[in-house]
Amino acid sequence: MASLYRWLCILAASALALSACTAVGERAAIESEADFAGHRLGTLTGTIYEIQLNERTDLEASIYGSLADGANALRTGKIDALIADETAFSESELRRLRIRKSFTLQTAYPTAFAFRKGDSTLVNAYNDFFRELQASGEYDRMLAYWFGPDDPDPAGYPVVEAFTEGEPLRYANTETQPPLAFFARGQWRGLEIELIQRFAAYLKRPCEIRFFEMSSRLLNLQMGKADMVGGCIFVTDERSMKVDFGDPYFHMRPGCFVVDDEALLFRGGLRTQVKSAVKQNFFVEQRWKMITDGLRTTLQLTLWSILFGSLLGILLCWMAMGRSKPLQAFAKGYDAFMHGIPPLVLLLVLFYVVLAGSGWDAKAIAIAALSLNFASAASDVFQTSIESVPRGQTEASLALGFSKLHTFLNIVLPQAVRNGLPLFQGECISLLKGTSIVGYIAVIDITRACDLIRARTFDAFLPLLAVTVIYFILAWLIGLLLNFFYYLCFKLTRTR
Repeated sequence: MASLYRWLCILAASALALSACTAVGERAAIESEADFAGHRLGTLTGTIYEIQLNERTDLEASIYGSLADGANALRTGKIDALIADETAFSESELRRLRIRKSFTLQTAYPTAFAFRKGDSTLVNAYNDFFRELQASGEYDRMLAYWFGPDDPDPAGYPVVEAFTEGEPLRYANTETQPPLAFFARGQWRGLEIELIQRFAAYLKRPCEIRFFEMSSRLLNLQMGKADMVGGCIFVTDERSMKVDFGDPYFHMRPGCFVVDDEALLFRGGLRTQVKSAVKQNFFVEQRWKMITDGLRTTLQLTLWSILFGSLLGILLCWMAMGRSKPLQAFAKGYDAFMHGIPPLVLLLVLFYVVLAGSGWDAKAIAIAALSLNFASAASDVFQTSIESVPRGQTEASLALGFSKLHTFLNIVLPQAVRNGLPLFQGECISLLKGTSIVGYIAVIDITRACDLIRARTFDAFLPLLAVTVIYFILAWLIGLLLNFFYYLCFKLTRTR
């Protein structure tokens, strides 16, 4: 264990050194929008900046799915500048990441919450609430708190009255960007979050906050998965054709962020850097709880999907090996369909189309999708394992007077389990790794928890290293558990 810890420290130190030094090099200064030509610029998908950069032919545009990915691309020299909201990084984060805001572009975009088209009742209620908040001076206090010169004190986060009865106000958050919205101490915080919580209290309704991918935020709203969508959404004429906007709560300008060449040198030794990085990623704001909660969700999804998928796989195997032609055709068609559709597509189809109005929560739909996909693989394993047992053994047992059930349970099944266990174990491990897609429907598993941590710390290495180690241990435990299960079944069979 001590040796493993030393190697992890060495890897972490090497990654920190690489991330700090890769971006070193000669680069032309970008001090105004006129300097964009000939440079590699990055921005986030689903933003108005993406449209503006893609329209230009005099620069190389790179689009990233999160602010953390964009910041890491900037620090490692993949891009020369990152175009993001002017409030994307606090002063302390700029110092820690060794980047700086070169300049702020002049155009200011109104930022507002989006509502489903035609939902005038909720839009009008929000506008009335927001105007009352402004008239009372409370909104100015909120702005001063969240956009003040110092980072908000976690111990002083505002506490808003929460209702537990009634239809929840479903809010879809799409970007973890302090101080607008971020995940800290197991809860969502930020200016947008406080606004939503106050609005829910104004309506005397519970508040339900879920995280969706930025690229799918408006789709979730249009499909009825959310009542409101935020995430620093700019009001544009094109978007107004698809959704309704409330009154703007802020006017945001884009900022151009570049590497701070004068802050590239290490401060302290590598050991100090590693300790600081570990503390920042896992202990500040109790971020380790995000890992444990995500681990619990991953285990639940994996175990339930293996159970339900195995039961359905047994049924499909029975159909495929039976004498009924229609059942055989169904089993073969099901197998062909599942082999031809990616698991992520199946998950999205169930979530947005098939089970959209079922009332199932996202976790139940994820288990359903994973189970349906796993059943096809499990059925193939069961059928191959049974067919691997020589037919002559079954015929000899029946000739000796044993029943078909006795022959299957005592002669065929033990050999089939032994032959098929490695294949089944591999499918279970593939299912475990496949659970990483559930973040697309707002289920926070271990991978999504890693993304949330990266979005707060902008550190790609340590969260990903932690998740890699966890997946490796889980895969090893699954193999150990299945081997124990086979040993137990074999002992019971031998006893009988």
